[in-house]
Amino acid sequence: MRRTDLWRHTPLGQVVGESPQDTLLNFYAVMADVSSLIEDVETSHRQNPGLFWNRQARAEIEEVEVLFNAAVEALDGSSFALGVRPYLKNEAAIQLKQVLDFIFNSSRQSISIPDASAMKALNDGRSKDTQSWTLPGSSIVLTSELADNPLNSTFLFSAETVAEVASMYRQVQQQIADLDDQAYLTRSFYQDYVHQPGRLFPPKWYLNLPAGVRTVLETRVLFGQTLFQLMVSMISILLLLMLLARLSRLLIRCYKRRSHDAELIRTLDSLAWKRVVLVLPMVIATKAVEVIIDHYLNFTGTALVVLTLLFEAAYFSLSVLLVFLFFEALGRTLSVGLVRLSGDQAIWKLSRTSNRMMSICRIMSGVVAVVLIYKLLLQLGLSPTFVLALSTVPGLAIGLGASKLLGNLFSGLSLQTDRPLKVGEFCAIGDTQGFLTKIGLRSVEIETITGRVTIPNSVADDCIINNLSRNSVASGAVPQQGLDLSLELDPDNPFSPDQMTDLLALARSYVASQPNLINPYLTIELEPVSPQRLRCIVRIHVETWRDYIDMQETLTLTFNQLIERVDRSHFMLGVSYDSSDEQLAAIPKILGEIIARTPGFELKACRLLEIAEFSYNFKCQLFCPSLSYEQFQDAIDVINRELLHELAAAGIVIPFPTAIEIQKDDG
Repeated sequence: MRRTDLWRHTPLGQVVGESPQDTLLNFYAVMADVSSLIEDVETSHRQNPGLFWNRQARAEIEEVEVLFNAAVEALDGSSFALGVRPYLKNEAAIQLKQVLDFIFNSSRQSISIPDASAMKALNDGRSKDTQSWTLPGSSIVLTSELADNPLNSTFLFSAETVAEVASMYRQVQQQIADLDDQAYLTRSFYQDYVHQPGRLFPPKWYLNLPAGVRTVLETRVLFGQTLFQLMVSMISILLLLMLLARLSRLLIRCYKRRSHDAELIRTLDSLAWKRVVLVLPMVIATKAVEVIIDHYLNFTGTALVVLTLLFEAAYFSLSVLLVFLFFEALGRTLSVGLVRLSGDQAIWKLSRTSNRMMSICRIMSGVVAVVLIYKLLLQLGLSPTFVLALSTVPGLAIGLGASKLLGNLFSGLSLQTDRPLKVGEFCAIGDTQGFLTKIGLRSVEIETITGRVTIPNSVADDCIINNLSRNSVASGAVPQQGLDLSLELDPDNPFSPDQMTDLLALARSYVASQPNLINPYLTIELEPVSPQRLRCIVRIHVETWRDYIDMQETLTLTFNQLIERVDRSHFMLGVSYDSSDEQLAAIPKILGEIIARTPGFELKACRLLEIAEFSYNFKCQLFCPSLSYEQFQDAIDVINRELLHELAAAGIVIPFPTAIEIQKDDG
């Protein structure tokens, strides 16, 4: 009676004490007080208007829950899985109270519960001190020796007692119903707890249902659960599955729209957040249904354990998925934001920034996912020591069979830190040449002319890397690609020094007029016993293989046209030996007048440089720097026609090639 009065006047006291007597009697008194207060609240407020408890009733309910929570703290629930521990401790506390009802009201001998001094006296008489005490005539043990708290000094009901209390209750359940009424007896405490929704107090609307309806709803149907619990839980789970199926289909559609094209990075940003928005309701809905089953419907026993652990596994699995999707979306958003802040929203820069940010965000998501998985294993009942021991298995697997993966990860970090390559640059890794599209944690990806090539980081790190793009010292410089063209001149008709001079002048003038050709270098290679070659080394800015090939084709075609232009602009004009000195002297004047009438051409020289076997040969050198290739060909046609006409008018003959055949007379 004294302890009950104490708890009624000081409801925030501590149930656990420094001796078995303090803990046991405090627990028993508080649980009796809780049962009595529940009946008082339900009786006094049941007739109030409305479907829900009013403010005063809610305040009284909170006080009762504080008392109940204090009593539950006297139980060591370490034998229960962490995910279901709070619910099973609540159930065990009520069962233990009724088991104590049976023991205290049916024991034939006086029960002496030791206080602190009595425990000291008991240990003095023992060969070995033990901080535990067993209630006579039962297997209920109170102990201060806790496996997970070696420094504890207060007495709690042992983990073994809490784990077995359900079995004890089933053994004495019928006898409790036959006990005589006593002041602290809670005959129907557990039955009311398991048959009604809610933790300690059922919803007010439920209490106001007709007695016959409540009797039907509280009929036990399956797995020890009532009809009401099963109906509401099945409806909740069905709605959850429908929601998950719908959102999963939408999520799959988002991934079907995925593209690796750098032009769609901003689209991928919005898709990434859409995936987060789709998965977030899955996580919330899964936890909500779990709360409905555990707290509102108040499932108990095996059904509680199975459903709660299944929902915990689903909740943490979806949470891991949400973490990965969230950090992916965050990485893409940060990439776009950083590029916008820089003021340059070029696709290549967005691709490069995205590649860096995504690697960082994926590492962060992996760390958070590991923490969530560790938490899940604890929720499922695995001990922290076992979970830590289990975590060594992946390390052993990496050491034995997954060393390549570890090597790729470290090589990837090396490529990210040393930065010999950047996304968007044109490079050659070993024999593979193309545009670098991704530097991941496991591999790099190169877009070649035939497709995308994935190279493990460890292989790329060991290969010779030829970066054909110029990396400017300035941060955020536009990536440039090196282009090396080598065109062979006609080996049967080598260019003269005058031709080489004109060719280089025309080629250099062309590349200087092209703003997309950066730092061009042009020369004609003259190697012994090798054909002459026009070589062009230039840097360009392109983002795709198509652009690169187009630029290469344009330069190759243009240089070939320039080669032919120079070849046709330098020609030998042969005239007959019958030509007089006046006719020979008139030839440069005739050609000069024709060239003067031809726009875009200039005559650089017309010299008699060779006296051949059958003709006088004039070396003519024209120069045409401005006409297009088609205009040049048309002009050459006009020049040739006029030259033939003027030579004929001047009586100058162009000799035909003559062959002399000498025949020997056999007679």
